[in-house]
Amino acid sequence: MKLREIVNVLDGQPNAMRRALISEHLDALGVRYVEQRYASGTNLVVDLGRAEGKIGVSSHFDRVPISAGANDNGSAIAVCLDIVRKHQEASSKAGLRVFFFDEEETGLKGSRAYVEQYGTGNLAGLLNLELVGMGNKLALWPVATAHRGALINTFEAVARRQDVSTNRFGQLVTNTADHMPFLSAGLRDAFTITCITDQDITVAQHYFQALAQQADLSVLREILAQAPLFKHYHQPTDTYEKLSEATLAMTSAAVWETVLAAQ
Repeated sequence: MKLREIVNVLDGQPNAMRRALISEHLDALGVRYVEQRYASGTNLVVDLGRAEGKIGVSSHFDRVPISAGANDNGSAIAVCLDIVRKHQEASSKAGLRVFFFDEEETGLKGSRAYVEQYGTGNLAGLLNLELVGMGNKLALWPVATAHRGALINTFEAVARRQDVSTNRFGQLVTNTADHMPFLSAGLRDAFTITCITDQDITVAQHYFQALAQQADLSVLREILAQAPLFKHYHQPTDTYEKLSEATLAMTSAAVWETVLAAQ
């Protein structure tokens, strides 16, 4: 099944149904998973390979009510499912933990609940996926230029071998994503991956210049509207046909090779 087809099945579905569809896909792959129930939601967690030093790969399955939820964040769900498939087909011993978090859109509740209950003790790092269905470059955030970590260094080296451009950002408009609870708990090598274009980079530079000059909110919104990344963000038009199969495959390949290389 193509990755865009996975997103198509998820588009517009209620959050509980999106979770159920992920479970069905995992069942079809013959993969065991844990349902972590907490006060207001349920996370799905897949554990594969060796027990210690696992590489975490995460997505969230909830969507904002107005949006079909394709790039945000059906794209990441599809890539995470593809990573699980690759691990199964390779019969790999690589340590991998794949997260499908609930309630990211309402305050990172799912990822916070996971960290509060389980901590980060046997994770070597976390690759959180957010908006990975459009573009030909990879934004890594929030990552300082001088930051040196085993996982991010490995990821960047893998991307170079695959001839994929990576760009570090200290901030990508907002730093709110499911890497945050892990960072706060002391997991240094935790960051988010987002797919972007050259135009997104140009708009980001313009945005932060305007922000530094204390531009009005209306001006900032007008600037962001010029970025392909945000054209359909949290809008009814965030549907699967806007996504690129090549972009999804690019992201999956970079993440999977990083999981293998980081062991």
